[in-house]
Amino acid sequence: MQIEHQCPRCGAPVVLEETDTLFTCSFCKTRLYMKPRDCFRYCFSPADPLLEQVIYVPYWRFRGVHYTCRTSGIANGIVDKTFLAVESKHFPQSLGLRPQALKLHFVQPADNFRFIPPGIPFEKSFVEAKHNVTYETVTVHETRFVRRGTEGDYAEIPITRRELREERLYHEAFIADTMSLIYTPMFVRNGRFHDAILNEPLYDGPPLHESFPYEVFSGSWAVDFMPTLCPECGWDTLAERDSRILLCNTCNSAWGNDRQGLKRISFATAVSTKTAQGSVRQYLPFWRIRVEIEGLKLDCYADLVRLGNLPRVIQPGWEEPPFFFWTPAFKMTPAVYRRMSKQFTIANFSGEFDDRLPDAPIQAINLTAEDAVDSLITIIADLGINKKKVLPLLPDIKITPREALLVFFPVTETDHEYIQPDIKCGLMKNALEKGKNI
Repeated sequence: MQIEHQCPRCGAPVVLEETDTLFTCSFCKTRLYMKPRDCFRYCFSPADPLLEQVIYVPYWRFRGVHYTCRTSGIANGIVDKTFLAVESKHFPQSLGLRPQALKLHFVQPADNFRFIPPGIPFEKSFVEAKHNVTYETVTVHETRFVRRGTEGDYAEIPITRRELREERLYHEAFIADTMSLIYTPMFVRNGRFHDAILNEPLYDGPPLHESFPYEVFSGSWAVDFMPTLCPECGWDTLAERDSRILLCNTCNSAWGNDRQGLKRISFATAVSTKTAQGSVRQYLPFWRIRVEIEGLKLDCYADLVRLGNLPRVIQPGWEEPPFFFWTPAFKMTPAVYRRMSKQFTIANFSGEFDDRLPDAPIQAINLTAEDAVDSLITIIADLGINKKKVLPLLPDIKITPREALLVFFPVTETDHEYIQPDIKCGLMKNALEKGKNI
C-alpha cells in the first residue's frame, strides 16, 4: 500500500510505504519520524476532483504476521484484511484489492470533507479465528500386510477410511501488525450511493433509506512529524525508512518511540570469539527478553532443557534463574522467525557484551520489544517436544515482561546466506528480502 504526501518543509511530493515510520524527502533531504495520535488515517481521491458533496466511508485495515497453535501443530501466515467500520447495507463489506492497487494520502486539515465516523470499534476478534473447536472429516490411508497361506509371502493391501478429527485452537498471536482507517469516497445520486472512484452505483435495487452522522477533520487525526535528531546530543540518528529504533553513533545511544516521544533503549553488542577480524560485514539485531511466566515452569535454562527434551546434560548452574528468550528484531518470513527464535533461545548465548554500537552496518530494527513479547507463547509451543501436553497449557499461560535488551550479533556473509558462528545459525538472504514486504 502506497501513500502520497507532500514534504512539510519544501512541499515536494513523496511516496511512502504503509510500513514506513520515517519520512524522507529526496529533494530537501528532510528526515522526520511519523507518529499518529491515534491511528493512521488514509483516504482515496475521487476520480472527479471537482465532484461535490463527497462522503467518505470508513474501513478498518489490519495487516500482520499471524501465528496459530492448533491440535495439528503450529501454523503461520500473513493477515491482510479490510472490513467496513459502520453498520450499513449500502456499502461493500471489504475494499478488496483497492488498497494495493491505488495510492492513498493522509487525511489532512485541508480535506474539508464529510466523514462518516466509525460506528464499529476495531477489535482483534475481527481477524482472529471464529471458532476455538472445529471438526472435519479427513481421509486416512493405511497399509495392511496379509500373509498368503501358512508359509507364503506377505501382501500389501491399501486401505482407505474416513474419520472425524477435532481441531482445537489453543492460541493465536499477531506480530508486526498495523491497524489503520481507510476512507473511500462516495456520493449520492437519485437516492443511491455511488462509488466516487468508479462512478458506478453500489446498489441496483430500490433506494435504501439510511442516514449517517458526519464529522469533519479532528485534531486527534493528525500525524505528528518529529525530527530524527538524537535527544542526547542533537546529531543525526541512523535508521531505515521502516525502523522502529533510532541509533546515534555520536553519543552511542539507541532510541525508541513512545507516547511522550523518544525514549532511550538498552542495547549491547555481542563479542564473537569465532569470527575472524575483518570478516564481519553486518550485524543482526535480536531482543533478549526476560519475563515472568504463570501457568508453566520456565524459570531457568534447565527448565527449557526439560521442556524441549534437549540432548544435553543439565549443569548445576543451569538451575539458577534468570532465563532469557531471544527473538529477531527485524522482519523476515514467519517460518524463519520461529526457527531463528528457537535456535537462539536454545543456544543460550552467554558470551561477552560490548556497550558500544557496532562499527559495521546494522540490519534495520523494525520489530519492537512488544512484538517480541507477543510471540513468546508461540515460541514456547514450538520449543515444547510433547505437543499434546504443552498445547493445552497455552490458554492459561500469562507472560509479564521484566527486561528487554537489544543485542547486535556479528554475522559473516556468503553469496546467499548470513552465518552466526557462535550460535551455529544461518539465515538465507531471501528471507530478509521477503520480510521487507510484511
